[in-house]
This record gives sequence, C-alpha cells and structure tokens, in this order.
Amino acid sequence: MKILDEIYFYPWESMTENNCNTVFIDGEVPTLVDPGHTHLLGQLFEDMEADGVSPDDVKLVISTHGHPDHCEGNEWFRQRGAMVAVSKGEDDFLRGSGGDIYRSFGMEPPETGPDFFLQEGELDVGARRAEVLITPGHSPASACIYFEREKALIAGDLIFQGGVGRVDLPGGDAEQLKESIVRVAQLDIEHLFPGHGPIISGQENVMANFDFIQQAFFQML
Repeated sequence: MKILDEIYFYPWESMTENNCNTVFIDGEVPTLVDPGHTHLLGQLFEDMEADGVSPDDVKLVISTHGHPDHCEGNEWFRQRGAMVAVSKGEDDFLRGSGGDIYRSFGMEPPETGPDFFLQEGELDVGARRAEVLITPGHSPASACIYFEREKALIAGDLIFQGGVGRVDLPGGDAEQLKESIVRVAQLDIEHLFPGHGPIISGQENVMANFDFIQQAFFQML
C-alpha cells in the first residue's frame, strides 16, 4: 500500500509464517528493503503489482540485517540485475556465527556477498536523500534507513509497535539495542516502518512508542 509519495509498505499479516515487512521506494533508483523469505515472494509480488509496481523494476535491494526472514529473497532480485547492499559488519557476521541461524532453519547462508556495503551516513538513491544508521543490538550491525524529507524511518527489527527486536539470537546484545533505540529516538520521525507489525504514523504516536519501549522494556533487557 502507498504510504507516502513513491514509498510503499507491504506488511506480512499471516501468523503462520515467519516473514517480515517490506518497503519499496520508487523513483530514480527503485529500491526494495527486506524482501523476506524466497517462498513467500509470490504474495509480495501480488501486493506490489496491485499498486502498479513491477518487481522486475527493482534496481537495489537493501537488507536491514542478515536474518533469513528478511533477506533470503535477495537472490531472486540479484538474478534479475538488481544490486544488493548490507552493512559490512552484518556480512562479516553471516560468514561466521550468523550462518548458524540459517542452518538452524535447514538453510545455508548466502554464498554471494553484497554488491556494496552500507556505511554510516548518506546513501545515494538518486534524487532522494537517505541516511544509513548502523544500529546494532538485534544483530551485530543492523541498519536503519532514514529519509529526512519524508521524516520516515525504516527500522528493521530494532523496534516495533509496543516491542523490540529479540537479543537472544547469535550476535544479539541488549545494551547495544538500548543505545541504538535511544539514538534513533532523536530523529524527527512521522512514519516508522518496523520489520514486523503495523506501521506507526504521526510524530506523537512515534514518540509515545519510544517512551513506552524505554519504560516497559529497558529494565528487562
């Protein structure tokens, strides 16, 4: 569904599959963030095409982090000419202990590395200004993508509506998660796109969610 000018949000709504939300940013460099599991791409494609968006038009795929429920489907797009990007720390993690997460689900970690690494700071996606923030905690080098003009944050599994990303998987770190949440809470956000669950819209609602998370979860982490 279209949320902002050229920004589309595709939530996963079934409770029977461990998949994630996907964000598509149209424009000069059509960009897809977190396509999810390969076997569930068909549903994503149906939703995109209903909005008049062709999956074949995607030129860049960004992984907020390397967990398979977010990035297993990257290869489908790579085979059709799209570039794939993830942070270097996250790619290094996948080449080490992070691969165990894939193997625990009966999968092998991706053999092919990204076409380029996400780095802290500005990301060139054509005329649209995006900023990469490396926000460890849920995984060692997760990334959030912030669009300043749109006041929109793609948060991956850092924070959800009423919840936070788990830290009990390999590479998780509760203290880093808290630090990352405090950091992104300083941004001017009107729309927060989480990796799972509903979008949070309205600055007041976004800030109320940050406040709730810090009060309800930080002492438990």
